[in-house]
Amino acid sequence: MPTLSRRAAVLQESAIRKLDLSVARQTGVRFHRLNIGQPDVPTPAPLMQAIASFQPKVVAYGPASGLPACREAAAAYHAAWSEGLAAEHVAVTTGGSEALLFAFTAVCDPGDEILAFEPYYTNYNGFATVAGAAIRPVRTELSTGFAIPPDHELDQHVTPRTRAIVFSNPANPTGAVYDTAELERLLRWAARHDLFVLSDEVYRRIWFEQPPATALSFPEHRDRVVVVDSLSKTYSACGLRLGFLISRNGDLMEKVERLGQARLGPQPLAQHVGIAALGLDEGYYEEIRGIYRQRVVAMCEALAELPDVAAPQPAGAFYTMVELPVASTEDFARFLVERFRSDGESVVVAPGGGFYAEASSGDRQIRLAAVTEVASVRRAVQIIGEALRSYPPP
Repeated sequence: MPTLSRRAAVLQESAIRKLDLSVARQTGVRFHRLNIGQPDVPTPAPLMQAIASFQPKVVAYGPASGLPACREAAAAYHAAWSEGLAAEHVAVTTGGSEALLFAFTAVCDPGDEILAFEPYYTNYNGFATVAGAAIRPVRTELSTGFAIPPDHELDQHVTPRTRAIVFSNPANPTGAVYDTAELERLLRWAARHDLFVLSDEVYRRIWFEQPPATALSFPEHRDRVVVVDSLSKTYSACGLRLGFLISRNGDLMEKVERLGQARLGPQPLAQHVGIAALGLDEGYYEEIRGIYRQRVVAMCEALAELPDVAAPQPAGAFYTMVELPVASTEDFARFLVERFRSDGESVVVAPGGGFYAEASSGDRQIRLAAVTEVASVRRAVQIIGEALRSYPPP
């Protein structure tokens, strides 16, 4: 029998979706799904209207880097924080995931390394593997609010194969927010090592006290910055699969155009909807920040009532990493899905190991996503507390 590629053999299973098959097998149970960042907030009406109004005679191919009108809309939107940004600095992608894959592929040769603040979005591993690169973790700690480590600690992780550093701001899975001073320090550090800075900003409109900085707002670093954005979370439109790769580095954008040509053009309906999304007024963003603020506060208040549980309140996004008094959250998560029931209900969580390069580093942690209504979030945490009192099972 022919053998599969080494890349396929080492692809990591998603910590977020790994229990999906087991969940699908269960009957007679209502699950509170806090494992995946799928908001239940209704998709805004202008986006739904744009879907209904999309009636072309032919659903045709579009340009590899996106329809001009969609690129222009994205450039105008981001120009609010980066004066002079133009359509040529934007490539439309099939979700933020493809933007990350394109970025990894454009800046790395096989065997190169990308630094990532750990715990990090689990799919960075998969994108890096497909691109022939490797994620090299830079640990951050719950005790410091997952702050960016000082320069001398960052220095210790750089090798001759290091090509870039990737992070999300606000951070998935920690909810940390990096401000202008922190980002400016990181960019100066990256310049000293001549690295690309890949800033995953898909949650940048979801913050609660202080807005995150965008890497686009530092013109002196324009040639090393790549920003990823997406419709999925901000507009509760995950299924549209529309994202953006943004950079002022002309050479990089020309290579991204070639990557786009290889897969042809992104979905035209999604781009039509994207133009409507990017035209929403500021009141919409204030509204969703209020919704998620209520949810994360409710989640953290409920968690604070559980003994021996630690969970920092997110500063942005809608996730938090929770430390539990168990030896294996992988086993505990499966216990919740397959065996524990509270009045016919249970909870799906994301085990913490998948957000670390070494799974054992997350053995006592889970990621929770406050993506359901306040009452559901509180009930889910209550069930987790009940399950902890019953765990381990006899």
